[in-house]
Amino acid sequence: MKTCLQLLLAGLIVVIPGLAQEPKQPLVRQVTSGNTTTETVASGSAQPAAPTVQPKALPALNPPLGDIARQARAAHAVAQKAQMVVDTDTAAPEQNETAAKDESEAK
Repeated sequence: MKTCLQLLLAGLIVVIPGLAQEPKQPLVRQVTSGNTTTETVASGSAQPAAPTVQPKALPALNPPLGDIARQARAAHAVAQKAQMVVDTDTAAPEQNETAAKDESEAK
């Protein structure tokens, strides 16, 4: 048991540095190019600020949209409404049943 614990501890000591997030030294040496670059500074006048573009406003409606909506609501309110709603799915069987009853009574 004691030997097993020591082997486990030794294995952890060997493995833990390999799990580090960043190596201390680069794994591959980077080769520098023979060309040397020099820093250049451009001078001159600053560019003017870009103009802001405003959207073109739409022309005013004549009559205004609110008036159009009010007229539509008023026309809907005075329109003729249905007096009775008939559901065709339930009306058809009732007619057939009454016709069958009339025929059976006639016999």
